[in-house]
Amino acid sequence: MKNLILFIFLLLCSVSYSQNGSVSGKLAEKNQVLPFVTVSLEGTTLGAATDENGTFFIEHVPYGKYVLKVQSTEHEPLEKSIHLNQPKLELGTLQLEKIAQIDEVTILAKTKVQEIKEQPFAVESIDMKPVQNLNMNVNQVLNQSTGVRIRESGGLGSDFVFSLSGFTGNQVRFFLDGLPTDVMGRSFSINAIPVNNVERVEVYKGVVPITLGADVLGGAVNIVTNNNVRNFLDVSYGYGSFNTHQASVVGRYTTKKGFIMSASAFYNYSDNNFKVDVNLFDKATGKIDEETTKVRHFNDAFKSATGMVEMGFVNKKWADRLLIGLIGNTTYKEVQQGANMTIVAGEVHRTEQSLIPTLKYEKSNLFVKNLSLRVSGLYSSVKQQLVDTSSRIYDWEGGYTTKLLSNTSGELNWYKTLFTFNDRAGLAVASLNYKLGKHHQFTINNTYSTITRVGHDPIKQGPLSFEDPNTLTKNFTGVSYQLKLFNNRWTTSVFAKMFNMWSELSKEDNNTGELSRIQNRFQLPGYGIATSYFVLSYLQLKASFESAYRLPEGYEVFGDGLLLLPNPDLKPEKSQNFNAGFLFGKRFGKHLVNVDFNYMYRLPENLIRNVAIGITSRYENLAQAKVNCFEGAVSYAYNDLFKIEVNGTYQNILNASLKADGSPDELYGDRLPNAPYLFGNASFTFNTKPFGKYKQRIGFNWTTCYVEEFYLKWSSLGSASSKFIIPRQIYSNASVSFTSHSGRYNVSVSCMNLTDALCYDNFRIQKPGRSFNVKLRYYLQKQ
Repeated sequence: MKNLILFIFLLLCSVSYSQNGSVSGKLAEKNQVLPFVTVSLEGTTLGAATDENGTFFIEHVPYGKYVLKVQSTEHEPLEKSIHLNQPKLELGTLQLEKIAQIDEVTILAKTKVQEIKEQPFAVESIDMKPVQNLNMNVNQVLNQSTGVRIRESGGLGSDFVFSLSGFTGNQVRFFLDGLPTDVMGRSFSINAIPVNNVERVEVYKGVVPITLGADVLGGAVNIVTNNNVRNFLDVSYGYGSFNTHQASVVGRYTTKKGFIMSASAFYNYSDNNFKVDVNLFDKATGKIDEETTKVRHFNDAFKSATGMVEMGFVNKKWADRLLIGLIGNTTYKEVQQGANMTIVAGEVHRTEQSLIPTLKYEKSNLFVKNLSLRVSGLYSSVKQQLVDTSSRIYDWEGGYTTKLLSNTSGELNWYKTLFTFNDRAGLAVASLNYKLGKHHQFTINNTYSTITRVGHDPIKQGPLSFEDPNTLTKNFTGVSYQLKLFNNRWTTSVFAKMFNMWSELSKEDNNTGELSRIQNRFQLPGYGIATSYFVLSYLQLKASFESAYRLPEGYEVFGDGLLLLPNPDLKPEKSQNFNAGFLFGKRFGKHLVNVDFNYMYRLPENLIRNVAIGITSRYENLAQAKVNCFEGAVSYAYNDLFKIEVNGTYQNILNASLKADGSPDELYGDRLPNAPYLFGNASFTFNTKPFGKYKQRIGFNWTTCYVEEFYLKWSSLGSASSKFIIPRQIYSNASVSFTSHSGRYNVSVSCMNLTDALCYDNFRIQKPGRSFNVKLRYYLQKQ
């Protein structure tokens, strides 16, 4: 660790002799400026979007020759050769031509979203611009994507389980601009991040590139924020049912001398007092009512506030980008129930406060041309408290009785708890990339993370697992080589990974209750290959394979002190992942057709899964499993006016363990319980062309979600009448939006669960019914 810090320090202090400059200009059609059009430099990651005046500005560009590409869905593609050999290259006004409305194939310049999708990996890239005016979080957008299923336990801020192409929970990792979010606390949960400043979301399925440096087993979700715009202000406020408030302010300011400052603040609040159907206890008869009664949640409020500030320099000889930042968050969440709705809580809650300093450094053409370095680091201090101290027994009507006996137990815990724990986590990521000519690319990535948890509980009886520090340390190293041939029609990437983990924690003896210190250490190799080939310009074939490991997370090993029990004996998961699929995308004049299909075959071992134990749960290993997953999407768009899309996923996850505890496993061949296996979405989107003096636009969006019923327990156990089932879900959402002044002023109205359908993601935990919300947004962009 000391050597890594010294290496990073020396790199930051070094001065490269390469020279950088900037490229600027304006886009117009018949002298009418064109706002929000993407401009990029071919073969690089450099680019920008035009502001409302049609002006673009691309900074920290190394001197050299480039091809400038303009990407617009409504205009013919434009390419212009440029030679940057001065600090500022001004191109003046570039005129674009409207796409001719003829019945022939029109080839458009590829957007960044499309470029990501055409990587040899099985990846979906979701453009967030169409939904930035809607009152949505990232998880709501992802839940409409192919292969993704997010199971929530309630309303805003509730716990959720993320499923992607046959893998669930921590088998799928989350990243923010390439940095793992698991050490950042709950403030960066995808159900709390607004969509305003998110440019796109990249969803990697099965095989994951080493640039996302982490022990990823089944896939990764990378949330990419907008880093191309130099100066902007984005302010929004949304209000909706259940007294829900969501506000955000995001801004950036860049001087001509290269000083940059970004700041953002997000606030979320909801009473979450939605109605649910329950069988009440009749105090007169002493029996449970056969008929259900609608009652409101009364202890489920959520409040979260996050602030971020980042400042530094861009476009300098010694750094393309050097930024230091600070993130602060506070969260309050009430807990209404345990693992199901039979146990009601009226005073249980948890709180969290976090403080996270960050560092980011980027330099292209480091010492030699085409050698680039990215270094990122953060240190997080997270404090969480879990409060379950009441001696009351609540019912769903909000009434309660006081315990006369066993008043040492809490509402959800066997013993009352005022458990507070402090997590101290560090993360350091370094990535070095070298391009040799047009065909070869070499990459090395190293990610080091460590987390230490110390806890105390002043009212707990007996020993406490976290009185002595519990530590979990990981190191990931990856190397890759990429080859492009036949005018970039064929791309192949081979890679190798090394996973290391060290842990030291306390383990409680089940019989005596005494604590003992145990240590675990793992060093495991991984490897893989991904390849793709364009058979035609509009048809791409893909295939990939990876042998991967995922090391247990601190959350899975340590527990949360309340409903999640610890398990220090968890072993790393292993999986062999095979992917194959194709992409088809072709435009016929005004018509655009896209087809995306993937088949995934997985052979996981020591699968880590959450197992219910009464009102609590614990993560355990399942020896072996076998996963077959089919997913596809078809979309049709006409003249950029409307789009229709349908997607579906079938994932068959079977228990492949021949033996359990030394005996034949009677559950062999059973489908894994408590996991959806068949689901899909359909959507219709309509947007008018700009009209009127202020370039107004009206949009409409409709989505329908379908999830087939599935078993809570193993399907071969019990009779048909005794099986617990999570019922089928079919629900729809709709929204209408209005935009004026080329996107500066925006308003939208949405209705979630339009038909007020009964929805259950988890057994006997009802989700919110019909809800309405409105969002106001102001966006100002200057180059």
